[in-house]
Amino acid sequence: MHLFSSSLHTQVGTQEQSEERILEQYAERQALSAVRGANFTQCLALHQLPADLELVDPRGRSFLLHGKDLCNERTWNKFLASLPHPVNLLSLTQNAEPLARLYRTWLITKYTQRYRWLSTPAHIHWFEQVTALAVIRKVMEAKHHAWTYEQNEHAFADAWCATEMSNLMVLSAMTAEIAKAIHHIVKQPEQAKEMIEQLFDAQATHLRENPFHMRQPLPPLPPLPEGVALPQALLPRIAHHTEEAEASSSVSGKE
Repeated sequence: MHLFSSSLHTQVGTQEQSEERILEQYAERQALSAVRGANFTQCLALHQLPADLELVDPRGRSFLLHGKDLCNERTWNKFLASLPHPVNLLSLTQNAEPLARLYRTWLITKYTQRYRWLSTPAHIHWFEQVTALAVIRKVMEAKHHAWTYEQNEHAFADAWCATEMSNLMVLSAMTAEIAKAIHHIVKQPEQAKEMIEQLFDAQATHLRENPFHMRQPLPPLPPLPEGVALPQALLPRIAHHTEEAEASSSVSGKE
């Protein structure tokens, strides 16, 4: 009887691990589509989210919140350093949604008072969706770093996603370096700005017109355990190609 119970327990545990892996594979593929931009502003355009939000401070002065600032590397690292315990950044299904909530709370209460001036439902909705997208991108970047530089073969549940994310990160790094070179070489600020906008337009077009390479189909999606959310549930829909083209052309020069 004891041996039978032990065997049954092992089978249940193995099945749970398998389902967790499948859920993470689905999450990675959804996240990869969500962050498929050469920079974060392009990711915002994919989801039809404004790149900037105009707010008014208590003195009546207007200012802009930049969506890209919510994905700033230094800001993100300050947030992670503020957490009382290290967080596993390699699980979308377990940690993306809780991390997004913690990140919002930290931004509003600990980082800068300008986020406390989000006053309308539209402001708050924008803030929630942009922070969710930022967290998902940061988790995917963490997975890429662990997979590529730490040789952590468990960082990605889906090896196909690991390859595609590596391609995306190479494109992002290359685009950023070219933009820096343009700033350094071109002395006329307006000309440099125009060239960088054209560069990001070209990269957005490349990503839009070159769909993912062939991928293996995943097993059927298991039931979602309580408290688990896939990235698709946290984000607005991705724009259709025509909408995406219009949005990216207006903001693609921003980082």
